[in-house]
Amino acid sequence: MLKRLFPGLSVFLCYERSFLRPDLVAGLTVGAMLIPQSMAYAELAGLPPNAGFDAVLFGLLAYALVGSSRHLGVGPEPGTAILAATGVGAIAAGDPARYGSLMATLAGLVAVICLAGALLRLGFLAELLSKPVLVGYITGVGLTLISSQLGKSTGIAIRSDAFFGRVSELVQRAGEIKPTTVAVSGGTLALLMLLRRYAPKLPGALIGVGLATLASVVLDLPASGVRVVGHVSAELPTPHLPALSLGDLSKLLPTALGIALVGYTDNVLTARSVGAKMGYRVDANQELGALGVINLCSSISGGFPVSSSASRTAVPAALGSKTQLTSLVAMAFVVLGLVALGPVLARMPEPALAAVVLSAGIAIIDVGGLRRLWDVSKVELAIAAGGALGVMVFDVLNGVLIAVGASVLLAFARIALPHDAILAHAEKLDGWVDADQYGLQPTEGLLIYRFDAPLFFANANRFRERLRLMLEKNPGREEWVVLDFEGIGEVDASALEMLEDLVTELSALSLVLAVARANERALLRLARGGLLEPHGKLRSFPTINAAVRAFRDRPR
Repeated sequence: MLKRLFPGLSVFLCYERSFLRPDLVAGLTVGAMLIPQSMAYAELAGLPPNAGFDAVLFGLLAYALVGSSRHLGVGPEPGTAILAATGVGAIAAGDPARYGSLMATLAGLVAVICLAGALLRLGFLAELLSKPVLVGYITGVGLTLISSQLGKSTGIAIRSDAFFGRVSELVQRAGEIKPTTVAVSGGTLALLMLLRRYAPKLPGALIGVGLATLASVVLDLPASGVRVVGHVSAELPTPHLPALSLGDLSKLLPTALGIALVGYTDNVLTARSVGAKMGYRVDANQELGALGVINLCSSISGGFPVSSSASRTAVPAALGSKTQLTSLVAMAFVVLGLVALGPVLARMPEPALAAVVLSAGIAIIDVGGLRRLWDVSKVELAIAAGGALGVMVFDVLNGVLIAVGASVLLAFARIALPHDAILAHAEKLDGWVDADQYGLQPTEGLLIYRFDAPLFFANANRFRERLRLMLEKNPGREEWVVLDFEGIGEVDASALEMLEDLVTELSALSLVLAVARANERALLRLARGGLLEPHGKLRSFPTINAAVRAFRDRPR
């Protein structure tokens, strides 16, 4: 029981001394990444930079105990931050104190949703977001992140909160661009991209922001109009419950559901990917509960909704870390940095933090995913593009809902209008195959019809009409019709009624109707519907060959 609830603790109890060095190196590297990223993503969420530390510290400790992944880098994440900012901004009405309280409340609501989902074993919900939805979502978020930093990286006070509005405002006010601000953000971004390309194991964000901060002090960049972070509280977060209101909870619920679904999907896919490479298993339901726990920690420390970072997950794996001790070392590094480097963090240029977000936005745009969808399915590419556009035009949650809705419609259409075929025997393949695909002629007097989808209300009429069409096209006078049920699997009440009418109709034409390769569940439904022999006229065979032998041995 203890091992199941606290998989990280069980790892620590069996800790090997040889793990210590790679875990320490990876933990220090992740901690170095977390300091600038936490500050940058807190600002992205519309909060003061030190709110990033409130959101991450307790969560690192908690995940080290309850998480099933040994490498997942939990904490502030840009997609979650911008989704939270969109939802809370519409409610807070410009009140900073209320805004911060609502953010903590939102994190708590996400925690409740995830913990309830884990108790109900709803980890399978991660599979609801298809590849086109994920590609579209992440691409839209990446472009939105980039647009959100146009003002801070150019020195223009951009007022719009939408992608196209920001781009339009930047173009119209290009004359207000501050060269020194652009130099700081552009230089930091270039360094981050180079380090990511040629030295991915180094804490690029810390190096880039550190050099920018050094330049800020030495060159007195604030005197040139470059904004700096300002005062950063060196106090560690103290646990407290956010002010709760039933009215606020109802307003925040849609955003919380979106964050929980998107954040969990991102977590479990990232964790599984790294776990598979490193040779251990990730428990989907445990990860759902762990996401709830780290958001609960963020909520009671006054933070905002958190998830995980792909970069903070890949780096420790690349450095050879073995256990969740990495998270504890990272936490200690962040605490030390917060206490000892407060005055230095205050001199950090905002354009440098903007460059951290810009680099994250560039990194997560899934160009490879879009290219694969182009090669595989233009329809799914259109769904991904629609999702990305929805994120950019409306907001993250609505964009995801648009893409999910389109995916559901596509899946429904594929089930309602599935592939079907007349089967013929292929001697060389020793089996029954699509007659049209292989250029074969069906057996005279026998029509074997395959329908590749569950048979239910949405496609029952199509099944009947397609079978009628096949009977008209099949050469010769059919005596038997065999329905290949291998691809059907499930039959609902509407389909049973259709089959009953079909049996009556074909029996009136002196046709024998049979099913082959039906599973136990489908056979039970057919029997309960009174269709199978001896109570009904529908015959059943375990294989197509058995049905064909019965056809050939029929009385003439």
